[in-house]
Amino acid sequence: MAGGSGTRLRPLTVSLPKPMIPFFGRPVMEYAVKLLKAHGIFEVATTLQYHPDKIINYFEDGQKWGVRIEHFIEDRPLGTAGSVRNAKKFLDETFVVLSGDGITNADLTKAIEFHKQKRSKVTIVLKEVEIPIEYGIVLTDEEGRIQRFFEKPSWSEVFSNLANTGIYIIEPEILDYIEDGRPFDFSKDLFPKLLKENVPMFGFRMDGYWCDIGDVGSYIKAHGDVFRLGGILDLDLKSPRISKESNISPNAKISQSVFIGSECEIEDDVEIGEFCVIGDGVKIAKGSKLERAILWNGSFIGKNCELKGCVICSRSILKDYVRVSEKAVVGEKNLLKDFVEVKAEAKIWPEKTIESGTVIDENIYWGTEVIKSVFWVRGITGDFNQEITPQFAIKLGNSIGSVFDKNARILIGDDYTEKSSVIRKAIETGCQVTGTRLYRTRGIILPIFRYIVKDYYDAGIYVRSRGNSIRIEIFDQNGMNIDKSLERKIENLFVTCDFRTSSNINFVNELVSSPLEMYFARLEETFESSKFKGLKVCIVSEDKSIISLFDKISERYGLKTTLISGGSKQCIENLKNMCVQNEYDAGFLIDRQGEHFIMMLGDCTVYGEKLKMLLAWLEMKKFKNDHMILPEFFKAFINDVDRLLDVPVKYTGNEIRDYMKAVLEQGINYFFYYDAVSSIVLILERLSEVKDLIDKVKKLEEVHV
Repeated sequence: MAGGSGTRLRPLTVSLPKPMIPFFGRPVMEYAVKLLKAHGIFEVATTLQYHPDKIINYFEDGQKWGVRIEHFIEDRPLGTAGSVRNAKKFLDETFVVLSGDGITNADLTKAIEFHKQKRSKVTIVLKEVEIPIEYGIVLTDEEGRIQRFFEKPSWSEVFSNLANTGIYIIEPEILDYIEDGRPFDFSKDLFPKLLKENVPMFGFRMDGYWCDIGDVGSYIKAHGDVFRLGGILDLDLKSPRISKESNISPNAKISQSVFIGSECEIEDDVEIGEFCVIGDGVKIAKGSKLERAILWNGSFIGKNCELKGCVICSRSILKDYVRVSEKAVVGEKNLLKDFVEVKAEAKIWPEKTIESGTVIDENIYWGTEVIKSVFWVRGITGDFNQEITPQFAIKLGNSIGSVFDKNARILIGDDYTEKSSVIRKAIETGCQVTGTRLYRTRGIILPIFRYIVKDYYDAGIYVRSRGNSIRIEIFDQNGMNIDKSLERKIENLFVTCDFRTSSNINFVNELVSSPLEMYFARLEETFESSKFKGLKVCIVSEDKSIISLFDKISERYGLKTTLISGGSKQCIENLKNMCVQNEYDAGFLIDRQGEHFIMMLGDCTVYGEKLKMLLAWLEMKKFKNDHMILPEFFKAFINDVDRLLDVPVKYTGNEIRDYMKAVLEQGINYFFYYDAVSSIVLILERLSEVKDLIDKVKKLEEVHV
């Protein structure tokens, strides 16, 4: 019997029928199939109703297990007995009925022998239990003949400690007692009817183990029971069961009573306590502690998490410092951010995002929106295949494509890494189905991408990665990060899924012109290239595209440039020494995103706020403005420079868009604060002025550049 919906087990059974929930790396029902085969029963029928495809697709015809399985699907619930009658054509001899969601090593051979010896028409396998009120109980006489039934009695009604296990041996003629076409139950309907008509019914007292997995508590307890027994059927758990295909740090502490599946990664200082069951493809990060925890396939546990007596379902992600307590359940595909706490017995239904620091002390069901924001300070960020998955990216593409006019020309690009490429392609797919006109460029740094959007397109999407982290930024027609109102529109579409659809799919177009040629044309319109000729410059960057870019700039503008690929401390020290010895007019260390850099002039190293103030001053002089433009937080740094320069300053908000908007309003077409390449070109064009200014600043005792 495998048709139940498992309501009391939810959210474990939201997308799975009870017989398919994992138990030591296999569906529960697989143990029932193996039990039948072990006792010489090779013809098996399943009664299905809830998610039948999940069972059929897994077990198919049973050939893999050496049995023959035939599946019978109910179009509506028929009750336990009614579902068995639905398979009547299969049941032409004595047959065994058992639940696909129970765990047992009952001796079916002995039970069948007992059934035949007693010439019983129905034999119920019984098990002595300590708390009978949780089960249907049965009273038998000395010969084992059943005298009385009671379904889940109160303590005042208890007359026996023999529980009905739901395992029955039945003669086929009994099916005629089951009413056809309506719900009919074994315990409530059939067995009382047979007793009344004095049909021979016996109870067989089993030895061994039996557990009805009825709720989350019994599911967790069954795992511990099996460990204590050393295993059932073909499970040998007398020693740790750890797949050789898993990668476990030698500094991890692993209990003797654990089960760890294949392709798991367990990092340093992780503690896996007793009775933990870990599925395939699970990753547990440094410092986390688990005890009696059950982790389904593909789940991720971040750093310094604590899990006790709980269930984490498939493909759920727990970030750092998450705590999950006794009998709590985190459903499938959930994301719990840093410092989330899930209290005892709280349950989170699938596909929720729980924000950092949230305490969950009640159930979070379908329709509850716990996700607060898609966008953060600069665009959308998250780990690859955790927060930022291809599915997420497609949905984001749907949202972005729907929020812009269908005739808008949108440029999409990435930094040419494998992970950013995967996410970029998924965003493209999502945008395309909304009818958006997309143009693609790849492998150019973000600052150049901004300018191409500003000069030629209506919007832009850029994807970049660093390690496992993904950042997605969206730009308006000015190359600026989109404003909050547009972010909210995209978020609302993301949540409601109210996307625009189109029967016309536009192919993604590659740029006709070279992005670098577009950028060089912009530089040539702005800067006096004759001022660069003969300058000796050293450029260091760990990004090869930046090195290649400066190679082309040097060739065009007559710079004598040494290019060094790298970003180590040794590279920085070497650059500093060369500049101190005056081998170069200037040296620059550029980050791999092409936004920020460090400058070295002689024995002086300029970086951070001092460098940004220098750029603001150069920007003012270059574009003949009467004030410098800086974000508001520079007020804490500018007093001494302000006294030296006596230049008014216009302060903007601290967010990137605030600065860019103020710059554009002043007629400046570059975002020097976030563009290392054009900033270096600006410095080189006015290098003599820069050196004079730095010499003046160095004379101020309280300013240390």
